[in-house]
Amino acid sequence: MRIKLYLLSTVLLGLFSLSQDQVNKTEINKVADEIVKIEMDLSAFGVEADHIPSIHAVIDFVEDSSFCSKSFYNPAYENSTYTLTKSEMTSILKLLIIDDLKKLKSTYTVNFTDQPRSTTKIYTTQNTFVFDDYGLVGDYPLKDLYKIVYKY
Repeated sequence: MRIKLYLLSTVLLGLFSLSQDQVNKTEINKVADEIVKIEMDLSAFGVEADHIPSIHAVIDFVEDSSFCSKSFYNPAYENSTYTLTKSEMTSILKLLIIDDLKKLKSTYTVNFTDQPRSTTKIYTTQNTFVFDDYGLVGDYPLKDLYKIVYKY
C-alpha cells in the first residue's frame, strides 16, 4: 500500500512539474510573440568618421528573418549586406522582453551640431515604438541593440 501511494504521489508531482514548466514556457512565448518586427536606420553620414557605416536593418520575428544593409559615406569602403544569426535575433528579443519600452524616451541627442539622425521602430502586436537618436546615445536596451546590429 505504501509503495502504491508513493508511486501515485511521485507521478502526480511529476505531472504538476511538467504543467508548471509548460505554463512558464507559454508565458515566455506569449511575451515574445508580442514583438513583431524592428526597423532600424542607423546613420553615420555627416560624421567625420568615414570608416563607420550607416546601416538599414529589418528584423522580422514573425518570419524569423533579418536583412541588414551596410553603406559608407566614403566610396573607398565597400557596401555590403548581411543577416543576423539566430543567436543574435534571440539576444535582441531577450533585450526587448526584459525592458519596458514604454519607459524609454522617444528622442535622444548630444550637443554636437553634426550628428546624424538614426531611427529605430519596434513594432509589437499592440504598439509601435519610435526612437530618434542623434549620436546613437540611447538608453538601455537601445545601445545593446545597436552593438548587435553593428556586430561590435
